[in-house]
Amino acid sequence: MADKSSKKKTGLTLACIILAVLVIFIFFLVKKDAILTNLKETRFFERVFGSTPEFVENHTPSEKETVKIPLNPQSDDVVIQVEPEQKKSVPKEESDKKDSAPEKAQAAEKDEKSDSQTAKKEEKTAEKTKPVEPAYTELMLCFIEIDGDGSINRKLVKRSVPKNDSPLTTAIKAVLAGPDTTKSDERTCISLIPEGTRLLGARVSGGVAYLDFNDAFEFNTNGVEGYNSQLMQLVYTATSFSTVNSVQFLIEGQKKDYLGSEGQWIGSPLSRTSF
Repeated sequence: MADKSSKKKTGLTLACIILAVLVIFIFFLVKKDAILTNLKETRFFERVFGSTPEFVENHTPSEKETVKIPLNPQSDDVVIQVEPEQKKSVPKEESDKKDSAPEKAQAAEKDEKSDSQTAKKEEKTAEKTKPVEPAYTELMLCFIEIDGDGSINRKLVKRSVPKNDSPLTTAIKAVLAGPDTTKSDERTCISLIPEGTRLLGARVSGGVAYLDFNDAFEFNTNGVEGYNSQLMQLVYTATSFSTVNSVQFLIEGQKKDYLGSEGQWIGSPLSRTSF
């Protein structure tokens, strides 16, 4: 029995030794380069056995990652270099550029859209706030010029005024106000319409302009020539419109046959041929 037990122990010991040798051998094959490199660099064989084997001395080390594996608990630790896992490294600047490129493109696109929207808003705001320039129209006004010999002549001048819905009324009131001496073509002009004359109403019907004035229109201090001139100024101004052929004068809303003490006829519509 003792012999059998001894044989079993011997067989088990032998198996463990063989297993250990196989593990060491396999480890050596896997880590051969790292082990040889460390044996060469630490001069393990020279320190332990006095000389280094030729295959260790001729071994060329490669770049390794170092780990410490104790080969002998009583000796110094031997440093073994292990090859690190190879990873492709991307330079930080390139990585930053790659990462930031899409972000920059998106940011630029957003900025462009924002700028476009802002420009459209500003354009719309400018259109809303931009003052609307009034359209102008030209009126033909009739005034009087007196020659050096005292003769009275009519003078038609053009005046630019803002457009409105009552151009005839605007023109008659402009004549009543008199010539604008700041304008070169009106500096030599005068008006013989009595001062204080006001237009009470104006309408056009069947080519006839009905002009209604206050009673100041009846009194002209310049005699017959004055009455004739005031009527001529208003008739020529009114008939400059294509819709007016003649003028019927009214005083305080009433039609009268004669104007003033001189007896100037106004009982029927007057045209340019009346002067």
